[in-house]
Amino acid sequence: MAAGALARPGTEFGPCIEPCEHEDCKQIRLMAKMHCEVRGEPIGYERRYYLRGDPSSPDTTRLVHAVCVE
Repeated sequence: MAAGALARPGTEFGPCIEPCEHEDCKQIRLMAKMHCEVRGEPIGYERRYYLRGDPSSPDTTRLVHAVCVE
């Protein structure tokens, strides 16, 4: 499985800088605020992470920094 990374706000693939109603922007911001299940720190932007759990079920989705498991 490949690690992903969230683009920071204002970049080509990142969320809008200003608050908006775009669903993609909301999802990226939500994921960036999620805490790594190993370290407990926010996943943040431009840091590699792995998705754990079932991506189709938001209640079971967990993220972990790649550096924590590699």
